[in-house]
Amino acid sequence: MVTGNSRRKSVAARLISAALFVIAAGLGAPQIGYAQDTTTASSVTPENFAPPLQKLNGAIVFSGATGSQAPAGAEKIGITLSDVNLQGGLPQMAEANARLSEKLTNGRVAVSDLFNEVAALEEAYANAGYVLARIVLPQQSLRDGGVLRVAVVDGFVETVDTTAAPPEIQKRIDRLTAPLVNRKGITLRQLERQLLLAGDTAGVALGSALGQGNLPGGTVLTLEPEYKKITGFVGFDNNITDSLGNFNLSAGVEFNSPFGFGETFYARASGSPSDYFGSDPQYRVLAGGFILPIGGDGLALNGEITSSDTTPDDVLSPTRSNFDRQSLRLIYPFVRSRQVNVTTQFSIDRQHDSQDLIAGGGTTPIYDDKITALRLSGSLSYIHDDGAFSDVGAVLSRGVDALGARTLDDVGAGTPLSRQGADAKFTKLSLSGYHQRSLSDSIVLSITGRAQMSFGDPLLTSEQFGLSGARELSGFEPGELRGDSGWLIRAEVAHNTKTTFGETPVLLSPYAFVAVGGVSIEQPTVVERDNEGAHSFGVGLDLFSQTESRFRASSLRVEVARGERDNGSDNTRFSISGNFRF
Repeated sequence: MVTGNSRRKSVAARLISAALFVIAAGLGAPQIGYAQDTTTASSVTPENFAPPLQKLNGAIVFSGATGSQAPAGAEKIGITLSDVNLQGGLPQMAEANARLSEKLTNGRVAVSDLFNEVAALEEAYANAGYVLARIVLPQQSLRDGGVLRVAVVDGFVETVDTTAAPPEIQKRIDRLTAPLVNRKGITLRQLERQLLLAGDTAGVALGSALGQGNLPGGTVLTLEPEYKKITGFVGFDNNITDSLGNFNLSAGVEFNSPFGFGETFYARASGSPSDYFGSDPQYRVLAGGFILPIGGDGLALNGEITSSDTTPDDVLSPTRSNFDRQSLRLIYPFVRSRQVNVTTQFSIDRQHDSQDLIAGGGTTPIYDDKITALRLSGSLSYIHDDGAFSDVGAVLSRGVDALGARTLDDVGAGTPLSRQGADAKFTKLSLSGYHQRSLSDSIVLSITGRAQMSFGDPLLTSEQFGLSGARELSGFEPGELRGDSGWLIRAEVAHNTKTTFGETPVLLSPYAFVAVGGVSIEQPTVVERDNEGAHSFGVGLDLFSQTESRFRASSLRVEVARGERDNGSDNTRFSISGNFRF
């Protein structure tokens, strides 16, 4: 039986422990003055676990001989034409159509020029996107002063052959390619979009071929998809703070089109093995979700649930942190092509982020955040003519007082929010960019950048911007150097060499990098600085397997990085990470 006196002693012990925690946080903070805990669950949880919807490394090539071949000796025979009668010319190609007549009626021309100019017109049609159009010279008799007849056969897809597709994905691929059949004036962009969307079907690697149809101008499009019902990955890394464990193990699985609609269900698990299945795991992240296609034009609905827990190894001030998130995302590719892709996403996130002090056999709450955020994002990727790749993105987030959000007005004398002056109602803008290009046959330059603006308002912990992390300012521990607003840029130069390990072809990429960034805090406390800058540099090695499989891939990254900042301790960090996808 617990007496009133023992209850008071227990409460007093918790309050004393909480006070000691606050004092320790202030006195033990780095010289920079950041009293924030870098091991909270929200600070070590990725923003999204969904598998990528688009495969950006594919290509669609339409090949075949263009035009008609001139007979032998045609270059020695001349003829004068009074006009050219172009039958079936597309109005969108009026300029190219007129150019044919101008070139062939401007004096005496060789008969071989008739065939060459017809081939040039067909090439112009193909360059304009009309890759199925054919320009032919009908059988005819010509004399000087005669009229040349030229016919444009408006090519079309007569049928799409999907008999090689497994039944789990055949219905979905048929729906995506149906708009191509019997469509006059079809362009490469229209063909690309529907075929790439078909190739984006979960668990599918798509091959295609063109064949001659039974009707004039008809083409049979044969699709040969490779399909995996179950795909996934396993991995490891040490990109976590020492207090959360020495290594992070991760695994994921996707169930592709189990009901035949092109849907995928996925699950993710990662963390430190220490007490992973217990009530107080050192570091554990669990996530699961689905992606459901809507219609046949690329629209998709993504639902996801995430639960993250951390109990860092800290004798002085032991804490437990929990972060739960429920997300609903609507995704649409406005432009889907081999070279350019423009995608938008609207999402609703419900987040619950809390931290408790473990003391006196129980817990005392430190903070309790509940956020409902509306997010509108857009991304653009572009493959340059020289093979370089660029990608930019933007996310506008707005915290709203809805669906259980806990605002400053709701706090009262209860458990505080995680940041002084912050609220569940907020606005922030996040920007990102990436560019990669070859400097020579073996030298590759990659530049990564991110930025965030909070528009002068402090943000709750889960919405802050961080500088440290793999492929960013990697000389610092993850979760360090966080703020309400910030920016970073990292440049990496790699030397690619192909070799073999046993019978496995491997791409070796030793690299060097330099990164710089800064963060700022609005309304800082007495133990926080309002601005902090940092930079990082180092060397590393990437290994990529070069298998012929469209689904299996493995990679390994080893890096030594140095991190230096304006205030506080500098750091040297060794990191290693590996991933195998099956």
